[in-house]
Amino acid sequence: MILIVNTLTYLSSATILVLATSLASAITLDEALTEAQSHNRQIRISGTRIEQKQEELAAQKTRRMPVTSTQATAGISLLKTNVTFPRGAFGDYAGTGPIPGEDTKVGLPRQFSGFAYSSISLPLTQQIRVGAAIEGARLDVSLAGTDCARTEQEVAAQVRQLYFGLLSAEAAVKAAQSNLELAREVERLAKQGVDAGTVLPADSGEATARRLRADTAVNGVRMDRENLKEQFNLLVGRNLDEPVEVTQPDVAASDLTAEVARQQASAKRPEVEAARLRIRQAETAVRGKKAELIPDVSLTLQHFGFLNTGNIAPSNYAVAGVSLTWEPWDWGRRRKEAHALQYQAEAAKLALDDTTQQVQRQASQALRAWEQSQREIAAAEAAVTAAQESMRVTRQRVEQQVALMRQLLEAQTTFETAQEQQVRAIAARGTAWANLQLATGTK
Repeated sequence: MILIVNTLTYLSSATILVLATSLASAITLDEALTEAQSHNRQIRISGTRIEQKQEELAAQKTRRMPVTSTQATAGISLLKTNVTFPRGAFGDYAGTGPIPGEDTKVGLPRQFSGFAYSSISLPLTQQIRVGAAIEGARLDVSLAGTDCARTEQEVAAQVRQLYFGLLSAEAAVKAAQSNLELAREVERLAKQGVDAGTVLPADSGEATARRLRADTAVNGVRMDRENLKEQFNLLVGRNLDEPVEVTQPDVAASDLTAEVARQQASAKRPEVEAARLRIRQAETAVRGKKAELIPDVSLTLQHFGFLNTGNIAPSNYAVAGVSLTWEPWDWGRRRKEAHALQYQAEAAKLALDDTTQQVQRQASQALRAWEQSQREIAAAEAAVTAAQESMRVTRQRVEQQVALMRQLLEAQTTFETAQEQQVRAIAARGTAWANLQLATGTK
């Protein structure tokens, strides 16, 4: 009698939720979240993307600086080069006559020669387009930051889910062990009843089968717990075989309302901020495309140098001034491209409205799921208490031979079912809590 009462009294709610708190080395939920933020590989990958975009931004800023270019060619001419100066090409003078007096051919010898060209240009009107590109790169950095923040929130939600999963796994192991002890006790009573002639052999055989299933279930839930531990260690950046002990965190119901949850989601969810940044990104792209209509004007210094070209070309030639590049007629291509980008900006504004409502809906839905999980926990606890009392009464009646073993087996089934529902309710509450934190933008 003492054995079965101890077994049945195991599954009170308070006991289930503090099973793992007995070890001083247990990791708390806050510690697990901090560890994941520091060591999770997905978060670190997102951080490197921010650094990548920062380098790209720094590269874009260099386009405001002067542009330098150098080109040099040296070698031997494959063809003999001749230049013909016609008679009088340099004038016809009264005292000397035409210069030259007759057509004169001057040739370049086939020898090692070459030329070099160097330039340095400071963009002027291009600064508008460069500024738009820099702003776009700066927005890319901000978008990478929102991606990283979203990854951090998703990882935090996964940590919470696995943490509560480990808690429910601990409860499942204890429940399975409890069911095994109960099945052994029922099997013992059934065998005694067969010997006394008060229990049918079929009922005794079923009791034995239930004991075997209970033994298998213990091994199964232990393997599930080990799988969850490996997933948890992977998520927080630990070695897979590192032991994990968890404690029940404080997840008491708060006065959070649907309206407050929606406001928090709009303010904290990185998806909303990313949608705003994409609007600015599209508007910046429109500004940059319109800047292409302006001619490219630059301050330029150019130098030409020639080597072993005889007297046909000067050895050095340099010019400083203003250079202009312009495509005056593009058949409306740039304006049409700008209009296309304007449509993209309009689509980004609509996407912001849609994203905002989506995250608000998710927050409301997550809050309702959390509230429902609280009610399911209470219902599961009541079911366990009722099944426990029914099992105790039926056990006594079987011992007093005023109830059949079949009734005890049915009470056992009801009790095991109630335990399974309570374990599922614990897991569902943890998932609902993690989803609520994610939906409201909590890291």
